[in-house]
Amino acid sequence: MKKSAFALCTLAAAMAPVWAQSSVTIYGVLDAGVSRTTGLLGGDKTHVISGIMDGSRLGIRVNEDIGGGWRALAVLENRLEVDTGSNSNVPPSGQQVPDRWGKREIIFGATPVAFALPAQIPAPVAAQLIGGATAGLNGALQSALGTLGSGLAASAFGVNIGNARFWDRQAFVGLVTPAGAIMAGRQYTPAYEINATFDPLNTQSSLAAGQVAAVPAVIDIRQSNSVQYRIQTGGLTANFMAAAGEGSSSQGSFYGAMAQYKSGPFAIGLGYNTKKNELGQRSLRTQTLGLSMDVGPGKLSFLYNDVSDPNPSGLSALLSGLTNALNGQIIPGLRTQINAASNAAVPNSNLGTVLAAQIDTNSLVGMYKQAFVMDGQAMSIGYKLMTGPHTVYVAYNRFDDKTRFNADTDSYGAVYTYSLSKRTDFNVVMTHFNNKGLGQAAPGQAGFLGGFTAKAGEDSNNFAVGMRHRF
Repeated sequence: MKKSAFALCTLAAAMAPVWAQSSVTIYGVLDAGVSRTTGLLGGDKTHVISGIMDGSRLGIRVNEDIGGGWRALAVLENRLEVDTGSNSNVPPSGQQVPDRWGKREIIFGATPVAFALPAQIPAPVAAQLIGGATAGLNGALQSALGTLGSGLAASAFGVNIGNARFWDRQAFVGLVTPAGAIMAGRQYTPAYEINATFDPLNTQSSLAAGQVAAVPAVIDIRQSNSVQYRIQTGGLTANFMAAAGEGSSSQGSFYGAMAQYKSGPFAIGLGYNTKKNELGQRSLRTQTLGLSMDVGPGKLSFLYNDVSDPNPSGLSALLSGLTNALNGQIIPGLRTQINAASNAAVPNSNLGTVLAAQIDTNSLVGMYKQAFVMDGQAMSIGYKLMTGPHTVYVAYNRFDDKTRFNADTDSYGAVYTYSLSKRTDFNVVMTHFNNKGLGQAAPGQAGFLGGFTAKAGEDSNNFAVGMRHRF
């Protein structure tokens, strides 16, 4: 989920108070290396990757001094995968879905429906028919989950996957005035800015705060069709953003705001994002607190996110698919199958009709929806030490899932950066993911999602080495 705070520096530069002349700047980041990840389905994976510390990119930044404190600006930023030359990628786990989305017994339990027959039906016959109905329903539900899982719109539950936008990272135009700036286009969200600023890794590497809760994401990183008002004065930076959600089949309106204040060695930030889904229901809401302080030769950072998503965006087609499968194939098929068995045992009883009538489609679809609902807290604490060309990061991250699935994940590790020059550095990353309950997260990097481990509760380790060049 996470993208580098480098792009926020781009925005800050565009908002700088003094410009000698108009300018057009081409800039970018090329970041690539080798990564090894354990605990994946099919075994450990070692591969060449793009985006260890920062997502690779190519951008154009425009500033025009209009005079009188007024300035026009524009940014276009393309996602670039150095390893393949494309602008999209897939997680190391491929198209695998987590157990909590794909296993019938986790979503619906051993007996999704408590079938019952009239008392006058002989007990052995009733037991056989009820057992057959339960087994038939369980098998049909698992088959339906497999079909639905293979058709999951991955772009609705992560970033960088199947990306079709050329200017995916940023694309906006704005006007800076003495009273603040107004910008419109595809932009980073307010709460994400707080996350990128106060994440101890500033979203870099598999040790970044957001990696433990990347799918589904605990925060909206960007919004298309958004309008933002922004002010910077002294140590205070604040903004408000709104997006109508037009042209999207996976979400409705979005609103967000943030404020951060820096004074000497201390900084604090608050952020808030909320949106509606495609049906107009309240969807993902993220409330963010960030703190940092210079301590000794380095900086101590803390980040907290409260996350709630009772009506996940982009699920309408998926839930309709299960509804159609139940009403169109599963229930009629089960009715026919059990009627044949019951009529053989008790002529003309048609007990399959009785049992099929007890299947509540809305209840089963509701259980499936709950597998995607989010309610939890994410936190991160870490320390950054800089001395000469050396930078060392250590961090601990945790996602505490409050839903019935209890999909908790912790991560901890260390990152070392050696600056070869002002623009080029060498990086080493070591991260451990501790999955508990139905937690199944696998580590990605700044430029891509990690996906999922082989099964719920399985841990994962990541070791990566690479080089980053900025221009």
